[in-house]
Amino acid sequence: MSAGLLGPIALWVAVVFAVAAVATSRRWALILSATASVAALIVLAGALLTGDFSLAYVVETTSLSTPWPYRLAALWGGMDGSMLFYTTMLLGVSVFALRRPVPVRTAGTVGLGLLLITLLFANPFTVLDLPAVDGDGLLAILQHPAMIYHPPILYLGLTTLIVPFALTVDVAIGGERREIWMRRARRWLYLSWTLLTVGMAAGANWAYVELGWGGYWAWDPVENTALMPWIATTAFLHTSRVEETTGGLRRWNLAFAMIPFALTVMGVYLTRSGVTGSIHSFAEDPAVGRVLLISAAVVTIFALTLAFRSPPGEPWTGLRLDRNGWLALNAVLLTSGLVFVTAGSAYPAFASVFGGESVAVDTRFFVVTMLPIGVLVAVAVALAIRENVVAFLFVATLSAAIVFVVVGARVGVVLFAPAVAAVSLLAAGLVTSRVRGRRLTIFLAHLGMALFLVAVAGSSFGDQFSGSMMPGDTVTVSGHEVSLRAVSTGEGDRFVYVRGDFDVDGVRMSPEIRAYEDQGVPVSEPVLRPGLTDDVMVAISLLFPDAETVEVSVFVRPLVSWVWLGVALMGLAGLFALVSRGGAAARQRRSAIAVRR
Repeated sequence: MSAGLLGPIALWVAVVFAVAAVATSRRWALILSATASVAALIVLAGALLTGDFSLAYVVETTSLSTPWPYRLAALWGGMDGSMLFYTTMLLGVSVFALRRPVPVRTAGTVGLGLLLITLLFANPFTVLDLPAVDGDGLLAILQHPAMIYHPPILYLGLTTLIVPFALTVDVAIGGERREIWMRRARRWLYLSWTLLTVGMAAGANWAYVELGWGGYWAWDPVENTALMPWIATTAFLHTSRVEETTGGLRRWNLAFAMIPFALTVMGVYLTRSGVTGSIHSFAEDPAVGRVLLISAAVVTIFALTLAFRSPPGEPWTGLRLDRNGWLALNAVLLTSGLVFVTAGSAYPAFASVFGGESVAVDTRFFVVTMLPIGVLVAVAVALAIRENVVAFLFVATLSAAIVFVVVGARVGVVLFAPAVAAVSLLAAGLVTSRVRGRRLTIFLAHLGMALFLVAVAGSSFGDQFSGSMMPGDTVTVSGHEVSLRAVSTGEGDRFVYVRGDFDVDGVRMSPEIRAYEDQGVPVSEPVLRPGLTDDVMVAISLLFPDAETVEVSVFVRPLVSWVWLGVALMGLAGLFALVSRGGAAARQRRSAIAVRR
């Protein structure tokens, strides 16, 4: 039986059992639906690996010359395959995590909707009238090792958000005790938060080393698709502690346990409808866009309605700069950031759907709106743990003075100074205090965020050069001497190239432009020399008719390596939170809850 016939049969079987899961709330039906969806995914994977060019999706995403790992990666390399992959992963996570009737019904409803969208609007098993001899293959820029691990990590982080969503629906209608819900929901949100942290870092690193534009985050709608639920999840992880100790913020926590999943649905709409100018967008399909937009609106309204119809918590007694006050302040800052990122990401879609015009939000909008929030976050992550305002102000002032002397007046100093102060206070506390258990997790997470903010601010102090060079030319960029020694051409595996041989501070760097035989657009292959204090990237983008002059870009970005260090600490904190049993701090919280009752 051909893949074009077997795949749709498996999907329709998955739909039938998803309907049964919704109707009966039985886990066995959800298991069978997930099993059938896995079978469809295996059929598509087999077609991609064997080169079944009777399927349109296989023709679009693979070719005979595509290495087999990237043929398999084509499962998530196009719109149709990625929808099936996302749906299957969501059903699989639901089967693993959910047992009670209401969460099973909730997950079954979501899974049923995704299965129908896949079948009716994004079917990867569409058969060509005449099978092709070869396919187009993945874009050369996607044939990178990060393509194999980056999307699955992000998809797993996004799909695991269905679990706290379904659990919260259960507790909101009175089906499960709130204390049990809080513990389970937070554990799954820790998992999602950790996966999204690592996944976003993997994507940022991929863009940084491969695209040759000197940056790692462009506020692209697809980048923001992962950032938005990450911010909402972080807010919940802060405010849920307030509810545990005081009984307050109950509605807030219900909302922020469900909103992350609602934001993933909106993200799917942004990346699969063609309404944004994202380089990550899979396709321009208005039908898919309309269905996903309606789904995102329904899920969001449903989540907010459930949250605000639930009983309120203990009344808020006013903002005090104690532990709960800092937690609440962090949540307010994160919510403000979420509003700006969501508005900037969704506005092009709104204008396209309701105004019929194509617009794009400039990255300056995000920089201007998020910079003040980043400054306040830098203050909060330090003083929430180390309440030493005098030391904080001293280090921040000293850092600002040093930067003014070294690089002059830069906007990034506004963020750099408090972030350095935060790193100093947190690192000192980690060294001088006996930090262990959950407090160690908090220290690592906050220190990782502070390091990340230092790196973000520091990278803005860099410099760059763009212009034409020919052999013998030399430029100096931020103290680094870059000389072009030779320009050569040649052939590689499935491509021809132009190579520039540069000496950067005496070290040879040889970026290329590649033109692949099955793709008409040349691809730049930059070369990066990372360092603890700064990174140097050299890229060439054009060969002039004289065959000697090339268009060159040189980027010097300070402290970018600290971005990956900060993210690594946050990821490590997430792992500690997942494996931690709580220790003394958890026993104290449980005791406080018992006394309050």
